Amino acid sequence: MREYRIYSLMKWILRVHRRDPNRKTPLTMIDAGSNHGLFSLVAAASGARVVAFEPQPNLRSSIGLNARLNNVANRIRVLPFAILNKYRKLSMSQYETGDGGIGQLDFASKDTITNTQTVRLDDIPSLDSLFYDDNNHKTLINNPNEISANYANSLEACNAGTQTMIDESLTLRQPIHFLKIDVEGFELRALESASKLFELGLIENLIMEFGPPNRWERTVDTSDITNGQKRTVTTIHARYLMHRALNEWKMDIYLLPAFGWGKTVQWMYNRNIDYRENSTLPLGNFSEPTPNQRKVVHYLKYWDFDGMPMENDEFESEMRGKKQLVTEVIPLRESEVDDYMSDLESIGEIYIWFAKRDSNQNVLKKLEL
Repeated sequence: MREYRIYSLMKWILRVHRRDPNRKTPLTMIDAGSNHGLFSLVAAASGARVVAFEPQPNLRSSIGLNARLNNVANRIRVLPFAILNKYRKLSMSQYETGDGGIGQLDFASKDTITNTQTVRLDDIPSLDSLFYDDNNHKTLINNPNEISANYANSLEACNAGTQTMIDESLTLRQPIHFLKIDVEGFELRALESASKLFELGLIENLIMEFGPPNRWERTVDTSDITNGQKRTVTTIHARYLMHRALNEWKMDIYLLPAFGWGKTVQWMYNRNIDYRENSTLPLGNFSEPTPNQRKVVHYLKYWDFDGMPMENDEFESEMRGKKQLVTEVIPLRESEVDDYMSDLESIGEIYIWFAKRDSNQNVLKKLEL
């Protein structure tokens, strides 16, 4: 399963923040496009409060059932919204395929069986409005009034165009330790919908499924241009957001394994990229990688960052079995962004990790070539 490294990375990040003695706010994970809720359930089991967004009723019900079965119902809230950078009521398509795992927003279809309200990530309800009682095991939020009447009214005002955003006093304005975005091709628009959170420095880490650009064509809300033109428009948008992340939002960008990993490594080789040049990272002493891989692929390692007793849990056992390897990563530097985005169609799907530069340094302390 291509996502197993992402699970390991999430568990590592949440562990470091959970055990941080300087953390003043609840450990928080946001799951945008929760699907069957596996990331939400693992994050809750790791001690986080989880706000999951899943517009499909059957998948929300599955998350709620599994939250109860795994005794984490008091840590998860599942909201019925889809994530977009606009406020709209939209239909969904492909919800009938399999169990709905690839359901997606559809600008063209009207009045299908499954419809949803879209919100921005900037509008995540405050944790106090969702987790007001530690004994409350009501995992599923089925309509905005269950958050609060004020939130529902503000959302309707946004739909009507009389407000440009949800009243900020009603929204989450504290650190998000892990944000996952997987929204069936709408990742760019979801990323842009979190602009305010990035500007406030509230997102510590973000992981999202990314590309290839043909998946983004469906997110262009017009039929007046060809698919090729849509791909060009969205690729330009991707470049813009990557540069914005690096410069304005002060994030470092790392590429993570997915279907396009092998082609990504080869892409780096073809450009004679060598991260050992001017690198302050220690050179790893690995027997598996070839010499070429040591120039490009970095290895993020688990380590005893606080000297506290071991927890003897599944994650520690996993790390022993993997020789402390959390995941492989490749940094994406600003000088490579434009060309990489241009070639992403031929590279294929990749995962992208945004890591806030002034976040807890223990997460990336053992990043080795």
